[in-house]
Amino acid sequence: MFLTYACRLYPLRPQLAILAHHLFELTFLWNFSLAPRRDAWQKEHRRVTYLDQQAHLKEWREFDSEGLGLLSYDVARDGLQRLDLACRAFFRRIAAGERPGFPHFRRETQSFTFIPGGSPIVPGTGSTWRLKVPIVGELPIRLHRPPPVGGIPKSVTVRLDAGAWFATIVFAIPDPPPPSLSAPAHPVGVDLGLTALATLSSGERIEAPEPLHATERKLRFEQRRLARKKRGSRRYARQREKVARCHARLRRQRRWHAHQISRDLATRFDLVAFEDLDAAELREGCRFAKSMTEAGWGLLRQLTAYKAALRSGRCVRVASAGTTQVCSHCRRWANPPMELGDRSYSCPCGLTMDRDENAARNILERGLTLLD
Repeated sequence: MFLTYACRLYPLRPQLAILAHHLFELTFLWNFSLAPRRDAWQKEHRRVTYLDQQAHLKEWREFDSEGLGLLSYDVARDGLQRLDLACRAFFRRIAAGERPGFPHFRRETQSFTFIPGGSPIVPGTGSTWRLKVPIVGELPIRLHRPPPVGGIPKSVTVRLDAGAWFATIVFAIPDPPPPSLSAPAHPVGVDLGLTALATLSSGERIEAPEPLHATERKLRFEQRRLARKKRGSRRYARQREKVARCHARLRRQRRWHAHQISRDLATRFDLVAFEDLDAAELREGCRFAKSMTEAGWGLLRQLTAYKAALRSGRCVRVASAGTTQVCSHCRRWANPPMELGDRSYSCPCGLTMDRDENAARNILERGLTLLD
């Protein structure tokens, strides 16, 4: 099993220059390698493979000793592999009968990957930590949790996101024990929504955090300021950077909140049942499309699934049709059907409760049925 750790980097000023040089040279390598691939396909209908170009990588690095030669071989080779993946996807779409465009030339590159020889995380002065990056050196890092016990580092990706540097470290760990074959002792159904981010079958409600609302207000303010700038001016470029930082901060806050919720669900319950909602399909022509996108339903389900597997639990998805319209007590359908504005479910059998909690109980029952 693979675990991914994302950490914030704080490079020193000399290291920032080296990192910027890495991204610049990888952009050059992408464009330099893409040109013969595109010409061979357009003029001769012939493919240039990764092995064809990888055989010349050593010569290119020796010729450009002050540019591409200053990168480690692993980093340069990964740049060729990324281009090869893009070209393979292009030919795969052609074989499927689609009309894809050939990979484009790049204006800039935002990340690079290398294979660590040993543990890339080393202790620094005091209680600090460092990340060893070839050629760059040891970069100060904020380690929010210790590496997994027995984990083997497989790859490290260093990326630039809205002016901030991050490292993504992939560890290989032993597979956890499979889930128990007995009936779950602590199951829960989760109804995802917009009024509340999630409602549990136990009656608990999980609201969107207040920092998200504050960042969204800040983003709207910065976007309005951007709209008043002259496009192409220096002030426009600086304001675009501010908007990009707001977007990045909002993404990180939303992901952090999803991590907290998913960890709580995976720790407390041995079975977590979600609706199998297709958010992309629901967003089409819907006036709540923006709210659905910001809710991050897919991210929450994805994080909960792998954390439940780590703890030998289960995370299942059930059909969503009728979960809101069916009474969780007597299985009777609502008549007349409930509208979107109806927030309370009332049944002739005497059941009266919040509509989201009723849906969460139906989701839980369908999830238990899948285990039978």
